[in-house]
Amino acid sequence: MTRAANPRTPAFRRGRRRRLALYVVSALLLGSALPTLALRAAHADPAQWLGWTAWSMKLHGAAAFAALFLLGTLWPTHMRAAWLRRHNRLAGGMFAAATAVTVATGYGLYYFNGETLRSVSDGLHWGSGLAAAWLFVVHRRAGRREGRRGSGL
Repeated sequence: MTRAANPRTPAFRRGRRRRLALYVVSALLLGSALPTLALRAAHADPAQWLGWTAWSMKLHGAAAFAALFLLGTLWPTHMRAAWLRRHNRLAGGMFAAATAVTVATGYGLYYFNGETLRSVSDGLHWGSGLAAAWLFVVHRRAGRREGRRGSGL
């Protein structure tokens, strides 16, 4: 059923295809990053997994571009409309902030020179990326609860 056919559907609700695209791209982002993080945390020998990591990071970069595009499409249709209606601001704002830090540090990992700056950017990228994934789940659940209550808070 389209929004035109169902006027009670909120204007900031995403369509099924866009939601599916967001979930697939998010899964690619996490799926390409988490194994590398696990190997690094386990202090595995880099010689054993360096080739795989290169392909994983290429996939991660491509998924990041797709995520940026999809997040850009959410601004006029979802984020702005929900913000103006005061819907799910805390969880959505925290998710947006963590995502912004992840994007900025991802840019830094690609372009920064100097070991210290790259090391700081690396740690912030991992932390904010994992936080963004968790905050997305929090945002989604809070939005569902808010929708069932019919609250505009």
